[in-house]
Amino acid sequence: MSVAGSASDASAHDEHEVFVGRRSESERLAACVDKVRGGEAWLAVVEGEAGIGKSALIRRLVSSLEDFTVLWAVGDPSETDLPGGVLSQLLRRVDRGLAARFPLLARPGATGVSPHALGGELLLLLGTLQEAGGGVAVVVDDAHWADPLSSQVLGFVVRRLWADRVLVLMATRTGSEQSAEALDRLVRSVDRAVRVEVGGLGQDEVDQLARQLLAVRVTPELVTRLHGYTKGHPLYVRTVLAEVPLQVLGDESARRWPVHQSLRAGIGAALGRLPADSVALVEALAVLDGRFPLVGVARVAGVEDAVRALEPALTAGLVQWWPADSVGPVALVHGLQRDAVYAGIGPERRRALHTAAAEAVGSGAAWAHRVAAATSDDPVLAAELERSANTEALAGRNALAATRLLWASSLSDDRLERERRLLTACAQWLLTLQPWAAVRLRAQVEECAEGTLRSCVLGVMDLLEGRLAVAEARLTEAWQEALADPDASWVALLAGTFLTVITIRQCRGAQTADIAGKTLAIGDLDAGTSDFIRAILATGRMWDQGPGAALLDVAHLPVGAAEASNDQLATLATRGVMHLFLGRLAAARADLLTVAHRDRLGAGSKLSHLSSSLLAVVEYLAGDWSASESAADRALAIAAAHDHVLGDAATWFAAVCVQAGRGRWEAAQESVEALERINRMLGDPPAERVYAGLAGAVLAQARGDHAAMVESLAPLVEPVTGAEGGAGDGDDAGDRAGDGAGDEGDRVRLRFKPLWLWQQSLLVEALTGTGRLAAAAWALDDFWRGYDGSGYLRVVGARLSGQLAEAQGRPREALAIYARALDGTTGGAGGPDAAGSRVGAGGASDAGEDAPLFRAMLEHAYGRLLVATRTGSRREAARWFKSAHDRFDALRAEPFLRRCETDLAAMGLTAPAHARQHVLALTERELSVAHLIAGGKTNQEAATELYVTQKTVEYHLSNIYAKLGITSRRHLAQALRPPRP
Repeated sequence: MSVAGSASDASAHDEHEVFVGRRSESERLAACVDKVRGGEAWLAVVEGEAGIGKSALIRRLVSSLEDFTVLWAVGDPSETDLPGGVLSQLLRRVDRGLAARFPLLARPGATGVSPHALGGELLLLLGTLQEAGGGVAVVVDDAHWADPLSSQVLGFVVRRLWADRVLVLMATRTGSEQSAEALDRLVRSVDRAVRVEVGGLGQDEVDQLARQLLAVRVTPELVTRLHGYTKGHPLYVRTVLAEVPLQVLGDESARRWPVHQSLRAGIGAALGRLPADSVALVEALAVLDGRFPLVGVARVAGVEDAVRALEPALTAGLVQWWPADSVGPVALVHGLQRDAVYAGIGPERRRALHTAAAEAVGSGAAWAHRVAAATSDDPVLAAELERSANTEALAGRNALAATRLLWASSLSDDRLERERRLLTACAQWLLTLQPWAAVRLRAQVEECAEGTLRSCVLGVMDLLEGRLAVAEARLTEAWQEALADPDASWVALLAGTFLTVITIRQCRGAQTADIAGKTLAIGDLDAGTSDFIRAILATGRMWDQGPGAALLDVAHLPVGAAEASNDQLATLATRGVMHLFLGRLAAARADLLTVAHRDRLGAGSKLSHLSSSLLAVVEYLAGDWSASESAADRALAIAAAHDHVLGDAATWFAAVCVQAGRGRWEAAQESVEALERINRMLGDPPAERVYAGLAGAVLAQARGDHAAMVESLAPLVEPVTGAEGGAGDGDDAGDRAGDGAGDEGDRVRLRFKPLWLWQQSLLVEALTGTGRLAAAAWALDDFWRGYDGSGYLRVVGARLSGQLAEAQGRPREALAIYARALDGTTGGAGGPDAAGSRVGAGGASDAGEDAPLFRAMLEHAYGRLLVATRTGSRREAARWFKSAHDRFDALRAEPFLRRCETDLAAMGLTAPAHARQHVLALTERELSVAHLIAGGKTNQEAATELYVTQKTVEYHLSNIYAKLGITSRRHLAQALRPPRP
């Protein structure tokens, strides 16, 4: 067994630890290990109450992992607010040279580094550790005390392990609601996971334990009494056997043993029999609460001969020692023992020990001891704590700042100061977006005097708990009051930022832009915060006036995405979204790829989740469907790591696009249903409604079901009445409207701006396909008025114009529209006169922006109409069918391909053979890997981009080679090359 991290903890107990029973639990864990050795990654969660034997079970298992590298960490209640504390333990004893290759892991708590960026590096580390051929065990004992950042990172990693010899083993205490809920979600989200519940020992196992501890045979009656008395709890059994004399245990006439049923009493009795120096040493360990060098512990305890004091404590089973370690660290054996010892220390002695401990530990840990040593209000210490908290907050360590502010509040002698610090602590916790600690203090917050900060904190709590109306009222009040108070600028910033979360989700773009603008005007903001609020302002403008107008709000960015600084990633991501909404795929891809790349390097964009989701949409439109699925897969993993649903709608929509395009109906329907669940959970806000409506419409479009398209888009439209019913500035639109069915009452208009042109194009197609031609003509005219002439939407608009002309009985005009669009000389609007004036120069110059799917749909429509009208030669029609077929085939767009082949068969032509039939055998994960490797990336570069291990890349490559009948990456690019249309 190769030991890393703190894995020496596992072996330190092996020689002296008595272990009995647990056969079923051991067999289940051993089965996981066998599967890991076979190449499968597994998650095992060991659960049970304190002292029940979870750690002993894990140590027993780990001792059998001779062929594994073990990374070991222990959750610490004193470090739950220390970002990345558990990660630091896992990395602590990894070879320094190896650890240096992963700079983010070396500083896991650094400001702005996202959980998924850390997770990406941890995955690469796990992949490197597997290169020697053995497995890796990642063990986290007392996982319920792990800091939130480490928990997020580990959750991300567990979900991204695939063909890896990695066992992630977590031990957690039952009764920890927050931990239990998070672990429940994690286990449900992983295919290969097992939960092992550890309960009390059986009567036979208590018999075995008693025999080994007493080294004598015990009677069955004694075993029965012992099991009933302790309920099989191993630590209770040990305590009784250690504290009650053997002759008393064997006295069957005694109704009760002369010990208290409390474990605390038993441990207290053991402590009472130790020499004074040993007692002092044990008490010091209880105060220090961790593993510390023996010399340092003796200094805190005031003991001169540390070794002599240690021996009786070791014999009593209260202390464990690591003599092989250079500093000879010691610690109490179990947390329950620590609690019992600590509870028995008198107030004066406790204060003296904490005072001494504050001098012996690092500056960060010293604060807790200084607070514990205080026996009354201490305004001086409270002020020092607040200054320290402010320093931590400026460094982005909000949870740590919150803890110190809460301590400062408890030591304040003035009520106003006490309440201000309490409220500020809650605000710092809320900024982490993991508000459990703050929510638990809600009753205390409500007891505080009325004020701006109180309204702000309660408003954010209401928002996070889903009470949006109450939240908005409180946040609005706090924001307006704080704006008028120069000393409350940070409260205005907090209230304004969360207030925009409400307004933007309610489709109130103008109000969002106004709030963000006034919040931005506060000034004195750090560059990252300022950029994030700029992004909110631009997003509000986009909802209100559309992406074209909102581009002015990000005009400060350099033209080239690569030239943007890390403090500009929020606005850069927002600009990429605007380009996407306008149909400018190349510009959108450049911006969003830059954000994704910087995020992987640890820059920490606040919009990385949304960026990954919409990058998947861009890749879908641009025709790189493997890249799209990879980006959507990564976005879903990032969303799961952040453990909230805000922003998840875009991710599920991105997933639907390729699933529907390739005819994977079941997967696409599951994604649509996930969107519907998010909508219900959030109260159907407009942003989520847009993505849900689009997802349903895209799925229906792939099925060729126009009625279902109309039904999916229904929540996104509203009827047009009265003066609104005019045809706008297109003179021919009104004429066309009269050519089909329907009247003004049948006209509808989209309600929301994001992805408006895509929404509008689907609406036109749906209305045309269901025969509502007047409404379709009016909507098409609206589309052309909103289109600026650039991007891939040129071919989309041409196809819609041609289809409407066909439906209205004007096939010759439709043929002309199709021909002009495919020739690339013009954008192809609804009529001969309108096309050039509406589209302008958006023709040939944007040919590279054609989305392959939509160009193929245009070619298919043209070929079909050539056949239907018997226009031109049979060869020309076949040419366009063949081109469309090749594009559909390259995308693996099965539903569209089948419809194209059906039309070819109807005209008596044989569909071309699938040029890449062998590629169809590849899974989506394999395709993602194949395209990256074919593009020249190394295994590690591909693993970095996909957020997987190198082992996973190697596994998929071996399958790819076998399926494609090739032996090296040199032939991969040729095998994947699409047919030339």
